[in-house]
Amino acid sequence: MRFLEKWSLSVVSKFVLTFLSILTASMALMGMILYYQASHAAIEQGRILMNQNVQQIKNNILQKVNMVQNVSQVIAFDPKIQSFLGNAFLNEPYQLEEYRDTIAPILDNLRRQNTYIHSIRIYMANDSIPELYDGFYHMTRLSANLRYAPFINDPRLTSAWHGLHQEQAVIVLPGSSPNANVFSYNRKIFSSKYTDMVGMIEIEVERNVLFESLHTSAAPYSGDIYIVDQGGHVVSETRRPDAGQSLRALGLRNVPSEGNMNEVTDVNGVRSIVISTPLEGPGLRVVGVFPVRPFISAMEHSQIRIFGVLAAALALLSVIVYFMTNALLRRMKVLLSAMKSVREGNLNVSVPVVSNDEFAQMSMSFNLMTGRIHDLVETVYKSRILEKEAELRALESHINPHFLYNTLATIAWVGRKAKSPEVVRLANSLAKFYRLVLNKGDSSILVQDEVEMVRVYADIQKFRFEGLFDIVFDVDEALLLYRIPKNILQPLVENALTHGIEPKRGHGTIILRMRMDTAGDGVVLQVIDDGVGMDEERVQALLGGQIKSTSGSGYAVKNIIERLNGYYEHRAAFDVFSRPGVGTVVTIKLPKE
Repeated sequence: MRFLEKWSLSVVSKFVLTFLSILTASMALMGMILYYQASHAAIEQGRILMNQNVQQIKNNILQKVNMVQNVSQVIAFDPKIQSFLGNAFLNEPYQLEEYRDTIAPILDNLRRQNTYIHSIRIYMANDSIPELYDGFYHMTRLSANLRYAPFINDPRLTSAWHGLHQEQAVIVLPGSSPNANVFSYNRKIFSSKYTDMVGMIEIEVERNVLFESLHTSAAPYSGDIYIVDQGGHVVSETRRPDAGQSLRALGLRNVPSEGNMNEVTDVNGVRSIVISTPLEGPGLRVVGVFPVRPFISAMEHSQIRIFGVLAAALALLSVIVYFMTNALLRRMKVLLSAMKSVREGNLNVSVPVVSNDEFAQMSMSFNLMTGRIHDLVETVYKSRILEKEAELRALESHINPHFLYNTLATIAWVGRKAKSPEVVRLANSLAKFYRLVLNKGDSSILVQDEVEMVRVYADIQKFRFEGLFDIVFDVDEALLLYRIPKNILQPLVENALTHGIEPKRGHGTIILRMRMDTAGDGVVLQVIDDGVGMDEERVQALLGGQIKSTSGSGYAVKNIIERLNGYYEHRAAFDVFSRPGVGTVVTIKLPKE
């Protein structure tokens, strides 16, 4: 709740806002979880109910399909029909009488008993048997119809369903319509004595009769149920504009051609329950599409009422929290008033302690604190006076820089009088060195003055070491007027001389190199020597500040690094590269100023 700290609100307001935020977030999360669980449960219940509805429609259709198939079996396995169709017909009077009075009434009786059947026909392989236009026809009539050829010519097939088509009206009887849309079922009739096919039964059922359960189904929720053929086209008449359309055109792209389906998916942008189940026999599928919205609408109304009750409870709790917080913070206001008095300089103030809770402990601590502060003020005041006096005495005991310059000037005068040029040169160099070191108290120095300081220091050391080393200045003149922290190069040159060149016990070289970096926005300073060098362990110890100081220099590498960090706020870089027997390179990278 850091954002509350930035607002100029009272503690009571912050407490109430915090409480409201936490409770509102908790209620919202709980509401989302409850809504998801409730809607998921409602949808699952809807899937079960709609699946039962689809299965009921499927069973009603299958009942008629099975009855059609049973009727075909009754006809195909009737020994009278098998014997009649399998024997030669000689137009004898007894044969005509049997045909008219015994065989033909079989089909008529079956049609009357099964009113859902549109027509029953028998196509006879024996052309010598005369046709009866109410059900018996020669099979030669089917020779021009390619729909029957695969079934008749395949010896493995004994029965088959044919998809939606117009009725096969051989003879249009008075009062009948020859354009009915039907499904037909064919079964072969075999001779009772031989295995030869002697005929074929065709039973037709009108589409609206076969799918009558689609219209009479009392579904508890709105939706559409389609009968789909193997090509994925609608063959039912639930809604006439959909008849003949493909499932893809209706937005049903993921309905499988085999197996069952009961899923929730989008259908033309509407979240819906899609149920698909195969209809064995005719090779069809029953596909149901039911929008999800009706299943969860009642639940959403209940959810709104629940949220209304929770909102009222939230408002009531907010009022209770407000008054309780005010009561608890009343003593905090007393403590705050006392703190304001202390801030204004009044230390003789105390807060009454009336109980033993956390507020009372804060009041006791405040009283102890003000008493301690009052006692310490005088002690600190007196000690500060004594400290200032000690500092003044210490400053008075320091060597005056002017006194040092005057003394060195006197030494140089004595050297000239004694005709000793070395003494004169050393005295002048030392005076110049200290003048540059002190730098009038400034913490930064021009590059040209820092280089001059190193040059003077090197002249003094050359006299001491009797030409044991040479120093080379490789300085970009463009850098001379830039400023850098004072006295960071001389200690490095001293370290190179003391710990690199001198232990070498031979002549050495020190290079002071200064240049712009490749980007042009910084300065690179390098002190390079060809002394004895250091191993990696000592280099890491040096960079880590474990080697506090160097003998004779009075400056530690750690001190230089800390001064650079303090001056540039970690924008400077300090690195040491060294190899035993090769030498050392100290590199400093500074921002350009």
